[in-house]
Amino acid sequence: MAEMAGGRESKGSEGISTAPVEIDARVVRRARNIRRGAVALLGAFILLGAFTVFGVRSRGVLSSGGGYQLQVLYPAVTRPGLAVRWIVTVRRAGGFDGPVTISTTSRYFNLFDFNNTDPLPTETTTDGRSSTWTFSPPPGDTLEITMDARIEPARQSGSPAITSVLVEGRPVVSVTYRTRVLP
Repeated sequence: MAEMAGGRESKGSEGISTAPVEIDARVVRRARNIRRGAVALLGAFILLGAFTVFGVRSRGVLSSGGGYQLQVLYPAVTRPGLAVRWIVTVRRAGGFDGPVTISTTSRYFNLFDFNNTDPLPTETTTDGRSSTWTFSPPPGDTLEITMDARIEPARQSGSPAITSVLVEGRPVVSVTYRTRVLP
């Protein structure tokens, strides 16, 4: 419609309203609650991180059999690139008569970038399924094997494992466990 501007008629101009658009109060409340929920979730995530909920978690498993006690302390939950320890303790009342042989699922060791193993095995073999390490008999009745490693940086999933003490090539005691790798 035509308007008068300075005494002249203006053709084709339409009025643009500057009045605020009315918004339903329910829509405003819903948007506000969604923002509050998102901020609360972010705050909870930051708080859990501050209390190291997302860090490395170690667990231990223990079993006895055939006169041996086998304990494995392992990283139960970890993330790629983090340093971890894997500790195997073998006890035998009265000490060891000869070399001590342990076997662990080979695929489990693919999780790790090895830094050091102490003590070093005197012999290592693998058949593709299991890695077998033989150690000289320690003084006393306890052999503790510590592997210092880190999780491979590109690793995005974990792996189960079985570790056994072998006597004459057969397991006399075994433990089962699993390491989960989170992003």
